[in-house]
Amino acid sequence: MALTANREVDHFVDQELRTFQVAAAANIRKGSFVGINTSGFARPLAAGDAFVGLAYEEANNAAGANGAIAVRVFTEGDFVLTLSGAAQGSVGRHVFASDDEVLTFTAAGNSYVGVMEGAFATNQIVLRIDPLRRLVKTAVHAVEDLSAGADISARAAHAFNSEAWIIAARVVNQATAAAGIDNSNTCVVAVGINAGTVASKTYDASNPFPAANTSDSLGAISNARASTGNVLTVAVTNGATANPGPFLVEVDYV
Repeated sequence: MALTANREVDHFVDQELRTFQVAAAANIRKGSFVGINTSGFARPLAAGDAFVGLAYEEANNAAGANGAIAVRVFTEGDFVLTLSGAAQGSVGRHVFASDDEVLTFTAAGNSYVGVMEGAFATNQIVLRIDPLRRLVKTAVHAVEDLSAGADISARAAHAFNSEAWIIAARVVNQATAAAGIDNSNTCVVAVGINAGTVASKTYDASNPFPAANTSDSLGAISNARASTGNVLTVAVTNGATANPGPFLVEVDYV
């Protein structure tokens, strides 16, 4: 119901430090990248985790249950860190982590952590962390209810007006149960940039199309970099009886 009186609301005066509950058996080292597991608890980042920040302190919960202790993490700021192969020409590129220590420019399978703001020294960068994924954008393309056996061949879905890196792609079923998809009549959904495949998944009896109002990842990302002016394409190849119904293809990029 609507307020009927004034109220006091707690607020944070800055966004630099936040506290997260630590996962059972996790030991988060000071200075490490921190991720969140599927239960919502902090741990040393594993490739693919949602990144929440850089550890301000060590939090050793090796003998504890979920949430037995907490850890403070930096949630904003610029940090000098090692990234093998980084150079002055890499300034402005988006940066990913493959574990709680290692940075990379490779998006596929890794966690987006921020942007290279400067070249500090050989193989050392100034990383501006972005744990809130403020820079992540999503391109969405609606695929119509194709007839069984009907295909889409590399249809333009999005044009990039600046350099970008693809970090995830998925199918979202729009409330219709797929029909006729089996091992002899597969449904293949593919996302590409110009001539290169970014992600592709084959749906069959063993890998069913997502149920109504659910989503499914298109898997590991390759060919992740898009140059200015490149076009994102969507392709659907259906077997003779395969009919996935209407669905969305969503692609996250930075």
